[in-house]
Amino acid sequence: MTKMGLVRNRQVKRKNSAEDAAEFRAIHWNAKISPKKARLVVDQVRGLPVSEALDILKFDRHRGAYLIDKVLKSAIANADQAITNGKVRSGEGDLLAPQPDVDVDDLYIHDARIDDGPRLKRWKPRARGQAYPYQKYYAHITIRLRPRPPAPAPKKKQAAAAAPAGKK
Repeated sequence: MTKMGLVRNRQVKRKNSAEDAAEFRAIHWNAKISPKKARLVVDQVRGLPVSEALDILKFDRHRGAYLIDKVLKSAIANADQAITNGKVRSGEGDLLAPQPDVDVDDLYIHDARIDDGPRLKRWKPRARGQAYPYQKYYAHITIRLRPRPPAPAPKKKQAAAAAPAGKK
């Protein structure tokens, strides 16, 4: 089984899509990495609980893992601060009532995005006095955390229906 297959099996199956769900975020603007390289890393941790995501990012060798790890730790610190001060906000930014039942250990990565940042256009001298254009890429890293949704109540098994009388 591939590494990606293992990660997909541990993802949170139920997303907390309630409108009044608490949400915590962190954004790193103008990170010096190309968006394509950062997306390779963020796809591995999207939908995972924060503890598992931190473990994966800690041992990932890509440079993007270091940047995403910093943003994830910042989002966790933001969540801890908001829970402590009782200033928990919803996804739309509305202030919610204090939620003491929300715990940092129960958070998962609800949304992780890598958006294109500005591009620096540069020129490099080449043979016969020509100029060769190239670009330096930047990315915006956004991570949103939400508490795990409550587990659904187990369904009751219905008693086996009486078998219909067979025809002779």
